Amino acid sequence: MAICSHNDWDPLEEIIVGTADHSMLPTMSKAVQAFSYAEYGLEELQVLQGPHDQRIRDEANEDLEILADTLRGLGVKVHRPRSVDHSKEFSSPDWTTTGWYTFCPRDLLLPLDNLVLEAASPGRCRQYESRAYYDYLTQQVEEGVEWISAPKPILLDDLYQVEDLSKPTVNNHEIIWEAPNVVRLGKDLLYQVSNTGTLKGYQWMKNIVEKRGYKLHLAEGFYFFAHFDSTVIPLRPGLVMFNGARLREDHYPQIFKDWDKIWITPEMMYTAPTQLPGGIPPCSPWIGMNMLSVNPNLVIIDKDQDVMRRVLEKHGIESIGLPQRQARTMSGGFHCQTLDVKRKGSLESYFGD
Repeated sequence: MAICSHNDWDPLEEIIVGTADHSMLPTMSKAVQAFSYAEYGLEELQVLQGPHDQRIRDEANEDLEILADTLRGLGVKVHRPRSVDHSKEFSSPDWTTTGWYTFCPRDLLLPLDNLVLEAASPGRCRQYESRAYYDYLTQQVEEGVEWISAPKPILLDDLYQVEDLSKPTVNNHEIIWEAPNVVRLGKDLLYQVSNTGTLKGYQWMKNIVEKRGYKLHLAEGFYFFAHFDSTVIPLRPGLVMFNGARLREDHYPQIFKDWDKIWITPEMMYTAPTQLPGGIPPCSPWIGMNMLSVNPNLVIIDKDQDVMRRVLEKHGIESIGLPQRQARTMSGGFHCQTLDVKRKGSLESYFGD
């Protein structure tokens, strides 16, 4: 069946679940520092290079298998990426790096109806990561799906800055964006400017999608670190969950002004550990908000997020709690680890004209 996905809550029919096979800590550079570790100096980050510990890979894969089996049990067709050796070095004319992983299918592919946009990541290590999905995408083209890749960025050192963390660590020099910078809301799309999305990326996407009937809304100045899917989580039309450490009642994307809002505050969160050398985390504890919607009344969430699960239940949303032992170490929760490629539903407007 051809790719067809309009939002994050319609009933799920087909999905890609990632893998931790051959996962790496990529060659350390200013690009990696700016992406995940901007608060640390390059010198102290040199320990973060090379293959993930095999125990980390094994536990991550075990939890991914539990996720895939759970989804199959719910009647969802599950696809898996092709195995890729991320330890191989590759180069541009300007730099050399290893790869990273295929743990987060969400990051580089954005499904919009029967269109897939392939991202322009600021991560040098991600330049060829989406090759793991090319067999699947090629088959989808034969089904009539449009596949458009953003221009490959050059990624010179002057693209990145870590001196002023009140601003994004990616300068607005190139077309840069990753898929979770975009919140899909039917005919409305919310684009976040951050360490993984520039204004030039916004303009490129606007040129692509608005001629196809979408409206791209700009979200700037809310949260710079990386993606938006642990900050803004639409659960169904009219209901959104917000990260209360990053947004406030007088400071949130105004597209949601008429929606009911669930506010999650730090004391409501379980903080997952990181198991990288030196205890340096590649992402924040808010990865615990990163959940996968199966339908408007059911989500899959970290089993340890007890308070959040009770809050969701009060709003009529049931949850399946599954293990996420390496989510913070691998920098990806259930939303990151998956890519919903088919949901049952039509392209709608939830905000009027």
